[in-house]
Amino acid sequence: MRRKNLIPILHLHLTDHCNLDCRGCDNFSPLSPEVFADIKTFENDCARISELTHGNVQEIQLLGGEPLLHPDVISFINISRKYFPSVSINIITNGILLTKQKDEFWDSCRRNKIQIIVTKYPIKLNHDAIEKYVRSQGVMFDYYGSTGSVLKSMQCSPLDLSGCQNPRDSFLRCNSANRCISLDNGKIYTCSVIPYAKYFNTYFNKNLEITDKDFMNIYEAKNIDEIMNFISRPMPFCRYCNKKNIIYDIGYGRSKKDISEWSPE
Repeated sequence: MRRKNLIPILHLHLTDHCNLDCRGCDNFSPLSPEVFADIKTFENDCARISELTHGNVQEIQLLGGEPLLHPDVISFINISRKYFPSVSINIITNGILLTKQKDEFWDSCRRNKIQIIVTKYPIKLNHDAIEKYVRSQGVMFDYYGSTGSVLKSMQCSPLDLSGCQNPRDSFLRCNSANRCISLDNGKIYTCSVIPYAKYFNTYFNKNLEITDKDFMNIYEAKNIDEIMNFISRPMPFCRYCNKKNIIYDIGYGRSKKDISEWSPE
């Protein structure tokens, strides 16, 4: 809950859906319809958050879903660099579509100094060949977290459908809160669960309430101090996150779109 001086990691979704659909995904991508970020909205949001932060963000992650599913990914890369000329910008991908990208994509990555970061899932994919291919394009490459040496597993951070958790306790236990900040359609969130829980609600006909106190409108924020103060405190939605009972390894598998993947109680 300590207020930070700058946004550590800014999450910008290019898509909400994915071509992998891992069970228990905390972005709820298996439950999402095809959702592609709108380029005009994206540029307006980048311009505004850059204005507020004076371009001072530690890292920007272009992700999803699977970001390479967006047919205009190059434009999003160019816009990101336009408004954040000196920030580390990374594309977080499962790697499946990397070798299918056109020359223009690689030109944009080189020109804009974009790093490709692959999450190494235990699927039939030659990760060594993909890494070699990306590096042969003159583009920076890395693996997400420890997945370069340990294949990605999945964890379950259970949702308490009754909303009876202590928000402060959940916030303090969360490894995303006040760290992985999501910007989605002009609204900024302290984590990446809140903005996409709508897909859980719709698919399972639930009502995990997302109120106007769970986000801040960046066009109404007067300055970056308001945003940094806002994201460093618990949100009302935190009452739905049962962080005390995280299951750290549920094994990897494709989602069956069963509610127990997110709420096993």
